Amino acid sequence: MKYIETIRLYNGRFHLLELHQLRMAATIREVYGNNIAVPDIKDTLGIIADIPSDGIYKCRIVYDKEIHDIELQPYTPRNVRSLKVVEAPVGLDYHLKSCDRTALSSLASLKGECDEVIILRAGLITDTSYTNLIFHSNQGLYTPRTPLLKGVMRSHLLNNGVIQETDIRPEDIHPDNRLGITEVSLINAMLPLGFGPIIPIRDICF
Repeated sequence: MKYIETIRLYNGRFHLLELHQLRMAATIREVYGNNIAVPDIKDTLGIIADIPSDGIYKCRIVYDKEIHDIELQPYTPRNVRSLKVVEAPVGLDYHLKSCDRTALSSLASLKGECDEVIILRAGLITDTSYTNLIFHSNQGLYTPRTPLLKGVMRSHLLNNGVIQETDIRPEDIHPDNRLGITEVSLINAMLPLGFGPIIPIRDICF
């Protein structure tokens, strides 16, 4: 099995490298044990020639015990305007960011006429097939307490007190819900809060 770190390069600067490094280290130690040396992401990125000085690029690092591949591509966000809630199969586990996205792709295929899915697991809202979720409320900004994957942008926002965790159920994204939620943002390493799609809850299908 191989794993991925997807890093945002914006105007010549790589973002959130410390959090990417921490996640890579945690993955390697969980899978291979504590005695494995963890590659240094900064050193690895330092060998890239001709790093673009402006624009947004996706840097994709593929690794297991060591780094095997680095790809750098221009990035354009997906146009997501509607979401469909779908149920995850029992036992779905994507807490490590692996190259094998078969289960997530299968769930994404259930979107119907919507643009993307919200994945429900054990009665709780988790993520979309490719992002974490931030719910906008008159009480603040919430993110699901138990996402499928603890993304680096999510960790960054939690660490800085911008968002707070809570359990979010399907009824909490209906109109007049208990949390006062009105819309949802999609975030990941490439989509900082405010950069990615923001979708009113009226455009979430059940």
